[in-house]
Order: sequence, then structure tokens, then C-alpha cells
Amino acid sequence: MHKTRSKTLCDDFIIKAKYTWKLIKLSGSWGMSLLEETITDTNLLDLQVKHPHEISTLKFPKYQEAKVGADWEWWLGSEDFWLPLRVQAKIVDSTTLRYSHLGYKNPKSPQRQIEILIKHSLNENPPKIPVYVFYNYWDISKFNPPWLCPTYPKSVEMLGCGVSEAISVKTILDQGSDKLIDIANIMYPWSCLICCKGFSAENGKLPFRAFDFCLGAYRKRIRETNFASYEREKFVRKGAPSYVYKILKGEKLSEDEWSKIEVNRITVTQEKGYEN
Repeated sequence: MHKTRSKTLCDDFIIKAKYTWKLIKLSGSWGMSLLEETITDTNLLDLQVKHPHEISTLKFPKYQEAKVGADWEWWLGSEDFWLPLRVQAKIVDSTTLRYSHLGYKNPKSPQRQIEILIKHSLNENPPKIPVYVFYNYWDISKFNPPWLCPTYPKSVEMLGCGVSEAISVKTILDQGSDKLIDIANIMYPWSCLICCKGFSAENGKLPFRAFDFCLGAYRKRIRETNFASYEREKFVRKGAPSYVYKILKGEKLSEDEWSKIEVNRITVTQEKGYEN
């Protein structure tokens, strides 16, 4: 009898994206609407259950408005090298094929959410890459998107959780579009952050592969003046803030620590082993 191979991080990020595609389709058929927050919590929890030694997520027990434009902070690590991300999630309207809340602006703020996300992410110490995760389902007969992933053959359901670098998203938004047909030109499966080999010169550790994906996939889409700060040494670092290690140990964060981090969720993904 052959031993069943346990699923890798990469496997389960793909499975979770396909599940999200089906979930949004099912909710639409029942006339129900899903919130981004619900999908985010469900996905992060399920991934942690499947990979308890590689994924840890902590959510602030009290709601606080994200002052940094992000739904969650995401640390990708391997052997104590780390790449931090700040993530904002948006769901597509499967009827209009638009991300109707993409240009959201709090009436109390002079800036749009996307501008706050980019500014705070890149200017913090350590700096963090700002990204969007898009939750998707639509009728493929109405729109068959381009397939950008260089690692896996086309499977549109993998875009159930899509990912795009935030400056690229802002460029499209500044041109007056929040349409899927335009965002699809810069959207990869979110598993590319975990799995992608197509932009790496070598099969390196998770934080290096993820950075090479962000750099390689979007270098041509961002003006050099905006992209000048995207240097590997600034983003991929040895060691992480103390709160990352506390989360890995299963410890809670104080309210003061949460207030300084200014997000409601933190996910730490630490790769234990990588199969080429």
C-alpha cells in the first residue's frame, strides 16, 4: 500500500482558492452576500488547522479600525528570514464584474484606503509589501481572463483568491477603472506567493521566492520612481519583530502591542521544508 503524500502549503493554498471560488458561487445562487472579513477569517483558520506547525494566525479580540489600510499583516518566513506583507481584501461583484469597494475612502480621511495602504506599508520599519487579495467568482462564459501564472497550467478557479501588488492596482484605479477585466491583467493566484518558481533565479526559501514573485511579476507595470524602493535587502530580512515570535509560540499580544501594529489580524507562515 502506497503512503498518501501529505499536502504541502502550496497544495492547500490552491485548494483554498478553489474552495473560495465555489463558496462565492454558491452564496450567489442562494441570494446571499459574503463579506471579505468572513472569507478571510475562514480561509486563514482553515489553513492553520491544516498546517498548525507552519501557519499561525492571531486576531485582535476587539475591533479596531485599520489605520494602515490593511485587513491583515502577513509574515512569510523560512529559517528566520522574513518577508512582511500588508494585505487588503476585496470581493468581486459577480454580476457587474467590478470591485465596487476598491476605491473606498473613509469620509474622515483625506486619502483613499489604497493610498494609505501603500504609504504606511512602504514607510514602516521594517517596510512591508502592500498587496491586494481578491476573492472571486464569475461566469467564465462572460469573461475568460488571461492566465499569468508561469508555474501552473490555467485553472481559473485558482483565482478564487487572486493577488496583486497594490501600486499596480492603484495605477488602474487612477485610470478610473475598478473592473475585473482590467484588474485581471495584473492578478495572479494567491498561491504564487507561496509556490511560484517562475520569477526566481534559484529555488530559494519562501521569503525570497515570494519577493522575487512580487518584483518579477510587477517590475514592468510600475514606474521606476515608485519601484525604486523594491530592493530585496530592504524587505527580506534576518529576524522579525518580537510579536511575530510571540505568535509562533502561541502567546497573546497585549492591547498596547495591537494598537502599535494597527491591524486586526496577523498571519505568520513559516515554511518548514521546501520540495523542488
